[in-house]
Amino acid sequence: MPLIPLWLAHRPVLGGLAVPWITARGVDGRYLFGALDGVRQQQAVWQHRCQVCGRRLGDRSILLMRLSDLGRQSTTEPALDPVCAAYSAVACPMIAGRMARCRSTPAPLGHGLAAAVDQSARLGAPAEPWFAIWLHRYEPIDGPNGQPHASYRNIRPLRLRPITWRHCCPGNHRP
Repeated sequence: MPLIPLWLAHRPVLGGLAVPWITARGVDGRYLFGALDGVRQQQAVWQHRCQVCGRRLGDRSILLMRLSDLGRQSTTEPALDPVCAAYSAVACPMIAGRMARCRSTPAPLGHGLAAAVDQSARLGAPAEPWFAIWLHRYEPIDGPNGQPHASYRNIRPLRLRPITWRHCCPGNHRP
């Protein structure tokens, strides 16, 4: 278990991990890692807030994106500040490459929360490689599925770094 940065001391902890600000809660009130609270997801994208700590982003933001999102240059996953991105890259089992597959059953979301539009396609699917895209800024856009997206379509990234390419794609060392 990685140490939780002091920066995240205000967040609840579950199973030794800091609970991201955008994490949805189930019908019983428990936090559901991997499920997004739709209202907070929208707030994070449109108001330029970090998805983990909930604070406003500064002059550096990082989009953690799946390989399938890179072609669109946008994602429903809100950006993160550098501290939270570094923590998430090692703490989140999916991003860190410790999970071979996505969850196979839908999360039991609480009242008023809806599943992600692409949830059914991901259920039980193999885990994808993850990438960190470092930016000065991103543009909030309306995505094709009705959810807001963080986009860098017309913005030159400062850096694009693979996080789990080797874990998900043996034999491939670069995208």
